[in-house]
Amino acid sequence: MSDFHFVMGDGVSGTLLASPVADAFDGTIYTDVVSMKQYETCYFMVVAGEMATGTTTITIEACDDFTPTTTSAIVFDYKRVSSSETNTAWTAATTSGVLTTAGSDQLYVVRVKASNLDVSGTIYENVRLKAVEGTADTDLIAGCVIMMADPRYNEATLDAVTA
Repeated sequence: MSDFHFVMGDGVSGTLLASPVADAFDGTIYTDVVSMKQYETCYFMVVAGEMATGTTTITIEACDDFTPTTTSAIVFDYKRVSSSETNTAWTAATTSGVLTTAGSDQLYVVRVKASNLDVSGTIYENVRLKAVEGTADTDLIAGCVIMMADPRYNEATLDAVTA
């Protein structure tokens, strides 16, 4: 049985889903849209290196398709891991998102449950992370890996979750 499915980008400019890049949170940036159709949980793992002064607001958007044509900010849980292996407890975030803390060597783990995709009676199947730069820090190097977890089907390898 498959337990995880990892999604990694190709390092192209304009997307946070990739190997770490410089000035990663410049402006507003998104990961690819991923389908949760076959999964109960999606984790976005944002790794930030030198972020001495920079901040960004992380939100999660439910998406109607891979374009996406329609999006809606949803609630999610997150935890922050600092350089000294200090893990915060899971914290609930509102649709307004969470403002990252300035400081180097951090990991933000964002957890989205399939049950979060019901927005006022409209059930979305897709999700993405949105990052809006707060305080600029051009020295920041960051990237994001997506891990799909808790598959709904018992298969050794599941279908791709991106378009």
